[in-house]
Amino acid sequence: MRFFKGFLLTISFCLCILVVSAQGVKGGYATMRVFDCNKAASMGSGFMSAKVIIVYEDNTVEQIPILPYSEKNELENLKTINQIINRLKSKGYFLIAQYTTGEQGNLVTDYTFLKQQ
Repeated sequence: MRFFKGFLLTISFCLCILVVSAQGVKGGYATMRVFDCNKAASMGSGFMSAKVIIVYEDNTVEQIPILPYSEKNELENLKTINQIINRLKSKGYFLIAQYTTGEQGNLVTDYTFLKQQ
């Protein structure tokens, strides 16, 4: 049964690649990282304030500050992140993956977008 599930996943992945290739997608990827942290969450040896960093397919970088994590700021930060995702969508990007690590008050979320052309 385990083999069958793995086989189906492999076939599904290959079909997705074929569909994307058939559509002629030539745009590249953008990665967005959201540091939804308290005033200064420790990241290795330094501190990182709450912000959104976007790296586009041409290696240009955009940094957008967000409010430090708190119950009061949670909704406002969510609205900001939603606006950014909708802006990327309007530029032709399609969200293909999202991953979050950390704990409440110190979350790091990565989003990967594919630009369709």
